[in-house]
Amino acid sequence: MCGIAGIWHLNKDKVSKEKLKRFTDSMFHRGPDGAGYELFDNDTLGLGQRRLSILDLSENGKQPMSYADGRYWITYNGEVFNFEQIKHELEALGYKFISETDTEVILASFIAWGKACLDKFNGMWAFAIWDELEQQLFLSRDRFGIKPLYYTHQQDQLFAFASETRAFKFLNGFERTVDAQLLDLNIKDSYALEGLGYTIFKDIYQILPGHYMVVKKNEPIQQKRWWHIDDHLHQEIPKTLKEQAEKFYEIFKDACRMRLVSDVPLATALSGGLDSSSVYSVVNDILKNENIGRVNSDSQRAFSAIFPDLPQNEKEYADLAVQHFGGTINYIETDYTNLKEQIAKDTELCDFISNAPITAVSAVYKGMKQHGITVSLDGHGVDEMLYGYRDMVYNLFNDSLYNNHVKSRDEIKKVLIETYHPELRKVLKDRLENNIQKESGIISSGKRFIKGIARKLLKPETEQRLEYLPFKMPQTIGEPYDFSNKTFEERMVYHEFFEHCLPSLLRDFDRAAMMNSVEIRMPFMDWRLVTYVFSLPFESKIGKGFTKLLIREAMKGKMDETVRTRTFKVGIGSPVDYWFNGKLKDWVLDKIEDNSHKESLIIAYNNGGLDNQQVREAWHKINIELIK
Repeated sequence: MCGIAGIWHLNKDKVSKEKLKRFTDSMFHRGPDGAGYELFDNDTLGLGQRRLSILDLSENGKQPMSYADGRYWITYNGEVFNFEQIKHELEALGYKFISETDTEVILASFIAWGKACLDKFNGMWAFAIWDELEQQLFLSRDRFGIKPLYYTHQQDQLFAFASETRAFKFLNGFERTVDAQLLDLNIKDSYALEGLGYTIFKDIYQILPGHYMVVKKNEPIQQKRWWHIDDHLHQEIPKTLKEQAEKFYEIFKDACRMRLVSDVPLATALSGGLDSSSVYSVVNDILKNENIGRVNSDSQRAFSAIFPDLPQNEKEYADLAVQHFGGTINYIETDYTNLKEQIAKDTELCDFISNAPITAVSAVYKGMKQHGITVSLDGHGVDEMLYGYRDMVYNLFNDSLYNNHVKSRDEIKKVLIETYHPELRKVLKDRLENNIQKESGIISSGKRFIKGIARKLLKPETEQRLEYLPFKMPQTIGEPYDFSNKTFEERMVYHEFFEHCLPSLLRDFDRAAMMNSVEIRMPFMDWRLVTYVFSLPFESKIGKGFTKLLIREAMKGKMDETVRTRTFKVGIGSPVDYWFNGKLKDWVLDKIEDNSHKESLIIAYNNGGLDNQQVREAWHKINIELIK
C-alpha cells in the first residue's frame, strides 16, 4: 500500500530527480516507510513511490521494482490477495522471484499474460508498468476503484499521474486550478463526480474502475474497460434464501481469510453496525479456529469512534459485537482541544468536496496507527448492494406508490419504518398510512420524486449524463456503464455501487486511512462476492422488515443477535450538526466572515457573488468542506 507518481515529458524535456521527488513526496503520509525514484527514456520519464510496508518488509519490496533484466518496471499501490496462488502458477511456467511481495507477482503476470493478467487478480490496485523496449506505459485500476489513480495529459507535452489530486499542487510546471462548473456540480451533489472519472480540478481526471490505459509518445491516449459486471453474473443460483445465504457466507469467509495475510498487525474498524460487526465476527472465527499461515499474531483487536451523549454514539452495539467473542476494543473519542486544527488539516489532505469533514473517521485510523496497527479490515460495500440506505428504501417505497404495487408498498413500508429510531416509528407509521389513504403528501411528492430526482435512475445512460452534467464536459472518459436494460430496483443498486455513492465513499475512506498511513481492506468488495450478490433476486436483498436481508440470514448464529437484527442505522461519520451548532459554531462563522476563504467557499454560487449573510444562512442547511 503506497502513494505512486509518474511524470513523462512527451516533448523530450528532462525530468529532474528533484521534480519527481517533490511530486512523489507530497504523499509521504501514504508511505512513510521508504521511497524510490527512477528515471527512464533518456530521463524524460520518472516513476516514484512512497512505501507503506505490509508484505516483505525488507528492501526486496522496494519500488519502483524491475523484472526481466530491467525491461519492465512497476510502481504500484494496493494488494492482490491471491498473489501466492498466482505465484505458484508462474513458477510452474519458469518465472523466478526474489521477494515475498505481490508487487513482483503482478509484474511477472503482466509479462506472462499481458493485460489479461488483470482478470487473474483478486484485490485492489492502481499501478503503472513501464516497458523499456516498447517505450510504453501501461496503467490499470481495480474493478471497483478501491485504490485511486489520477492523471493529467497535455498533448505532446506532459503525462503525469498520482494517487492523490493534492500531489498535483507539487508538480512543477503544472498549475492546479479549480473548475468552477465541476465544483458547482460537486457542491450540489457531493457524489456526482467520482464515478464519472472527474475531479473538481481542471485537467485532472481519474482512470475509471475496471479500466486500463496505454500511453505512448505521439499516440492518443484512451481508457479501455477490462472488466464489466454483466460478464460475470451467475447464471445459476441457489433457490432458497437459506441456501443463498450459505453460499454468500462461504465466499465472504474466504474473502476475509485472504485479507488476513500480512506481515504487520491488523485490526477491525468497528462501528457497531451489521457490516463491520460481520467482518469482525468472521475474522475472529478464522483466527481462533484456523491456521492460515502468513498472518500477524496481533490481529484480533477492534477500534471504534464513540460520541458520548450524541445520537451517533454506538458504543453499546460495538461492545456487544466484541463481547460475543471475548475480544478487546479501543474506543476513540473526539478530542475537542485541537478539533478545529484537525478538521483544517484533514480537509487540506482530503482535497475534495464532501458533505461533512472526515475527521471522526480519520481519528479511528489515527488511533490504530498510534497502537501499532497498519491494516484495517472494514465493512464497506454492503449498503449499496443490499439497499442499506434509508434513501434507497424511500425510493423503493415511492416507486411502489407511483406504480400502485400495493403488496410491494406494504412490504417496503415495514422496512422503511424499521430504519428509524424506535421512538419515531409510530409517528412515521401513522404518517405513511395517512398519506397512503388520502393519496396526498408523500404520494404526490413520491410521484414528483419518481419523475424528478430519481429520473437519473430511470433514464438511459446517455440521458443520465445530460441530467447530471448540464454543461459540456472537457472530454469523454473511459467506457461508461449502461444500466438502461435493468429494472428500477436493479438500476438503483447498480447506480449507487458503480457510479454514485460508493465511489465517493471509497475515496473518502482511502484518504481518511492513508493520511494516517493505514491500509483498508474490504472483504465485502471481493469481486466474487459482488458478482454473486448482484446475481440474486430482489427479494433476497430486502424484505421481512429488514434491509440487507441476505447478510442477516448468512450471519445467523455467528455474531451477537442484537447487532445482527438491529435495523436502526447510524453509520460512522462526524456529528457535524452538533459540532457546528455547538463547540465549533463560532469558528465556522468566523471562517464564513473570513474573506480569504470566500472564493473557496462559494466560487460555484453565482461565480462567487453571494454575500456573507447569504452564506451564513446557507450554512445551516449544508456544510461545505473547504479546499485550500
